Amino acid sequence: MDVREDGAIAAFQRGDLALARELARGQLAAEPHAPALLHLMGLIQCRSGEIESGVEWLRRALEAEPGNTAYRVMLARALADCGRAQEALEVAQRPDGISPAELALWHARAEAATAVEAWPDAAEAWGAMCSAGVRDWRAWSNFGDALGAMGRWHEAAPALERAAALNPAEPSLRRNLGGALNNAGRFEEAVTELRRCIETAPNDKSLRISLAAILADLGRGQESQVELNRAAKLAGEGEAREDGVGLVQIALDATGAVDVIALRELADLLERINRVEALGKLLDDAVSLGVAPEQIGYSAAAAALRRGDPAEGRRLLLNESPNPTPLRWHWLMSRIEDALGDSAAAFAEAEAMNRSFQDYDEWRREGAAQRQAVRRLAEAIEPSWAAQLPTLEADERGTPDFVVGFPRSGTTLLDTFLRGHPKTAVIEELPLVRAAETVLGDMTELPKRSIAELVRARHAYFAELDRHMEERADGILIDKLPLNMLALPIIHSIFPDARLIFAQRHPCDVVLSCFRQAFALNSSMASFLEIREAGDFYDAAMTMWTRSCDALPVKVHTIVYEQLVADPEATLRPAIEFLGLEWHGELLDHRTTAKARGHINTPSYNQVTEPLSRAPAGRWRRYEKQLAPVLPVLLPWAERLGYPH
Repeated sequence: MDVREDGAIAAFQRGDLALARELARGQLAAEPHAPALLHLMGLIQCRSGEIESGVEWLRRALEAEPGNTAYRVMLARALADCGRAQEALEVAQRPDGISPAELALWHARAEAATAVEAWPDAAEAWGAMCSAGVRDWRAWSNFGDALGAMGRWHEAAPALERAAALNPAEPSLRRNLGGALNNAGRFEEAVTELRRCIETAPNDKSLRISLAAILADLGRGQESQVELNRAAKLAGEGEAREDGVGLVQIALDATGAVDVIALRELADLLERINRVEALGKLLDDAVSLGVAPEQIGYSAAAAALRRGDPAEGRRLLLNESPNPTPLRWHWLMSRIEDALGDSAAAFAEAEAMNRSFQDYDEWRREGAAQRQAVRRLAEAIEPSWAAQLPTLEADERGTPDFVVGFPRSGTTLLDTFLRGHPKTAVIEELPLVRAAETVLGDMTELPKRSIAELVRARHAYFAELDRHMEERADGILIDKLPLNMLALPIIHSIFPDARLIFAQRHPCDVVLSCFRQAFALNSSMASFLEIREAGDFYDAAMTMWTRSCDALPVKVHTIVYEQLVADPEATLRPAIEFLGLEWHGELLDHRTTAKARGHINTPSYNQVTEPLSRAPAGRWRRYEKQLAPVLPVLLPWAERLGYPH
């Protein structure tokens, strides 16, 4: 190296940029294409604040020596510093290894990809650094954020857990972890993490809203309301008002500026718990504070759809990327497209929603196994088998009644009507029968069970009930879980006097609705990920139900959904009589009952507070082309159930 080059480097290192530039230019006059000198001039210009000029010198250096990783790193960083992140990403090509120089290139690539929201590239780059053993919490945090931006929450949560372990005192990191755990379906851990955050920042209103939203999704409505009220009190508003007045104060920071993230979370919470009036007021107040509906996104789109403006809902939803939470994004877009009359687009959105489920193929295999098990049980149920079933006498706990039916047959609407009666207590969507089934084992072996085993099963049922119901019901207890229709032999054995109300709806409407619904997955709900499999599950379940009803001396009353929405009183009066109750006219006010019950932990949460509508009846005819693969299975059931062609 020339003496003047050594001098230029020394001057640069001690911060004498003018001398460094002079010496470097002198050497370049003699060696105009020397990569090291070109690179040094680039560094000098960047350090002097002349970044655009520095970029050009650094680019010339890399062109002269394209295999020099250090040159590539510095050019990428300079491009990023002058706001040219996309070019930086192109320069920071994917390295082959993880040497120190290559890790620096991975880092430059990661930062550039993050800046332009190229999330697959960002996740790959941050992931490469983390896999190399980097112990920088920021790298792990950015890795988790990139995965989350793509909706890969099951991978994002462990990355953020690692970041939090490296820097447990960082509040924003722990909050992000709570959100990631929630999105990954690790709800109880999310609650624990957010409560931990609140312990260190008890006056943070937005933390309480985040916690309230998760508690609402867990069906813990009272706890959710407590957190919402606490957030309102911290905002100086007392308890959260039903009409939403003052709620926007929760989303203001200490300076009085709007915290848009907190505002979005508050809007999402209100939408999820059916506080329609409060949501509308919040959105209006947000506009008055300069926050456009586009900034709120999903909840503003949902509100537009609810007020009958699906075109506006579509416009607002398109302002929000589906990637972080693809399930709910595609779910809402499917409903918007349906309201706009585009059945093909609505069906395609439902397909995209279902494919967004984590472990999609594995869940479909589990669904197939469940359908096979149901068909095996159905084959076993015949009169001779049923005649051998042991049964119990009623004890001091009495006998519950049951509301069953294939999912999306109107069971939530029906149980909302029934809740309006002063002598009913409805237990919704709890695995009480499953607790008994666990004791008894394989249902095909039920005739071999002893009375003592049945007693233990009934005790398990009531023990599970006691976990969720502190006081004994005044009147009759109604256990509502649609797919208890598959456990009729067990119900008959431990509660032979039970009355069952079966909710019926046109098979094609039911299957279409199930396919378009983002259920929390289990072995049964997994069948709704694909339309053919949804139709097959309906056929298997209805076969099981009808064979059970034919073989067992059970008390069943059928309520037809289409008749319920057309004439509630005429449909409900026989059902109330069947349950041994007196008629009370107030039970017809289902909207008041729905609002009074607060959070509804079923997919119908946003429907039962609305006026009754016949629109859902017969919707399947708009989707005949999409339903073609399952019509040969479903239409015979429709004829058997009494529906016209």
